[in-house]
Amino acid sequence: MKTETLNYRFDAYHVLPDSPQMQKDFLYVIASLKAKSSEPTAADVVRVAKLNAILPVEVEGFQEYPGRGLGGLVTLPNEHRPRAVLMGSREFLAECGLDIPAILEVTCRKWENEKNTIIVLAGWDSLVRGVLKFVSDPELAH
Repeated sequence: MKTETLNYRFDAYHVLPDSPQMQKDFLYVIASLKAKSSEPTAADVVRVAKLNAILPVEVEGFQEYPGRGLGGLVTLPNEHRPRAVLMGSREFLAECGLDIPAILEVTCRKWENEKNTIIVLAGWDSLVRGVLKFVSDPELAH
């Protein structure tokens, strides 16, 4: 009996505030954390960031919490001090004390109801800044 493994590709993201600067900052954070991780979606996130002219930056104190999330200190371009950033499941970010703005909560609920979808949240400064959607890609299945 052959077991099919689902692989997921980075499909969409929603950031708040929805500004060009926040979109850039969000891509820097998620690409930088994912570049250090062993998660299967890491290469796809870094690829999408590079398509948007964003290269991962150094992550100090990187931590991987298997099955839950990632964390570390990221210094965004044009900033002088690092920010403590987290990305992972809704439960993980809630346990870490990050609040989800109502509009991002609506996005989470909408995407969670879609089939073959994984939702990942990312944030810093006590607030979830964005939501990522990954969808299963049958072409990547093994």
